[in-house]
Amino acid sequence: MRALTLVADRQLVVADVPAPAPPGAGELQIRVKAVALNHIDVWGYRGMAFAKRKLPLVVGAEASGEVAAVGEGVTRFQPGQPVVMYGALTCGVCRACNEGRDNLCENVAGVLGFHVDGFARELINLPERLVIPVPNGVSERDAACAPIAFSTVQHMLFDNAKLQPGETVLVHAGGSGIGTVAIMMAKKIGCTVITTVGDDAKIEGVKALGADHVINYSKDRLARDPQDHQEKGRRCRIRTCRRRHF
Repeated sequence: MRALTLVADRQLVVADVPAPAPPGAGELQIRVKAVALNHIDVWGYRGMAFAKRKLPLVVGAEASGEVAAVGEGVTRFQPGQPVVMYGALTCGVCRACNEGRDNLCENVAGVLGFHVDGFARELINLPERLVIPVPNGVSERDAACAPIAFSTVQHMLFDNAKLQPGETVLVHAGGSGIGTVAIMMAKKIGCTVITTVGDDAKIEGVKALGADHVINYSKDRLARDPQDHQEKGRRCRIRTCRRRHF
């Protein structure tokens, strides 16, 4: 089968690789339909020092697809069903995994497409617990963008910060992938959104996403607590990156 493979820093080729075996017990075989481009893919392509891996490596850290086959004991999926896949090889046995919080796994074996072979291939086998059904009406393209950015924001805003409708949230780096999703999700539940950008060219874009107030930190001073905006309610602040990245 075909796979998009990193053979050296900044060098990608479409290669023929062995197809996976039929799915084992508790596994799904997934036919990949769309692969997203995440910043972690760019880091891996450039050969960032913390990407401890062996080349060649199949790239792709997040993707969507459809179930091609199911292994023994699989109960939640059937062939042809659209799905997205969690992009880390979590252990499945630690306390966090047993609670369904694989993002906090204590024994992660690697991130797909970064440490180990990723999703940019025709077929892949994964444990059922790392696969999520795609709701009706969500396209393959949109679903492929969800696993990293949307799940990260879900964890930050709702699992940790317990963000509630009517509250105010400050999103640093509103033009970043995480920042844009945070603006959309917070605005969707009725929050007031303040965000920062590093360039005037990004202002209209983040306003279109739902930002109520935009601060260009390269020109305007950002106070430690943005009291200039006198919205009522508890405040939440998320920081997605260092300034130099954007």
